[in-house]
Amino acid sequence: MRVPLCVLLGWLLAMPPAGVVWAAPSGGAATQAESVRIAVAPLRVEGQVDEATRKGWVAGLRRGLMRGSFTLVEQDVADRVGEPGCVRQACLDALREAGATHVVRTGITVKSRDFLLELELVDAGSGAVIFKSQETCEICGVGEVADLLDSQGALLQTRLAALGQGPPVLVLDTRPSGALVHVDGEVVGKTPLERPLLAGARKIRVTMPGYITEERELTFVAGAREDVVIELQRTPGNPRRRALGGAALGGGLALFGAGVALLALDDAPFKRRCTGAEIDADGDCRWLYNTGWGGAALAVSGAVLVTLGIVALVRNRAPRPARSARVLPTGLGVMARF
Repeated sequence: MRVPLCVLLGWLLAMPPAGVVWAAPSGGAATQAESVRIAVAPLRVEGQVDEATRKGWVAGLRRGLMRGSFTLVEQDVADRVGEPGCVRQACLDALREAGATHVVRTGITVKSRDFLLELELVDAGSGAVIFKSQETCEICGVGEVADLLDSQGALLQTRLAALGQGPPVLVLDTRPSGALVHVDGEVVGKTPLERPLLAGARKIRVTMPGYITEERELTFVAGAREDVVIELQRTPGNPRRRALGGAALGGGLALFGAGVALLALDDAPFKRRCTGAEIDADGDCRWLYNTGWGGAALAVSGAVLVTLGIVALVRNRAPRPARSARVLPTGLGVMARF
């Protein structure tokens, strides 16, 4: 069969060069973003808040979530089928039937002008908590709370977008900072620390002179950013040194008080001898207390002992009762606050 020259030339021009394979454009990221639909459940508020404030807070949260490429379920739909906090699976199921794949549920506790914000990003199907954050806003106005919800919404959508992309990241800090951080027995730096890790279970240990060593076992998953804050507890002080510090503090206060009394008495008339010829023409007694130097010496000595006693008590004070640790499940690992 004869092939026309024009057809042959068309085939040759359409063929890729040797060694080159044409690939179809990848739309995986776009497909993932298009498949995610986020619903903002009605707020759960503890405290007195009017309806206009609630709507303003929801609007702030939605602004943050809309910074990403995910689709948001219309708020009137979420308000109609959802319930405050959306803690029951029935609420999640209703929002899923309304088209949501994920639900943001928010709790706000109001005490005077202090606010505690708790946000969770939840899988609408399984009910698993994917991400969780907790923030406080002290002496704030309602507008500042809306701005904080905006930033938290942006954080949630950023974490959702990063899910499965890149290595997990540990963001660790201690109070006080400067503690040495070990991951699976290897020193990786000092707090505050931000470091990518291999996915999987990891043992985190922080050490600092004068403080009790803390250990945590955390599970990390690709794309997850885990924030951990640990409040270090001082090592138990020496009881004998605490007793000595208390004695020094008590003795120092006594000496300081005596010194102040002697300083106040200096140059005062010695009344027992202020009679007759011992009083001059101006009515002044010839006999006066001369306690200035002694009072100054006692006051300085007392101040030194008080300082030494306080230092001994502070350095050897008994450890504070351990605060309960809060481990926040994420579905990708944990977020721990101590």
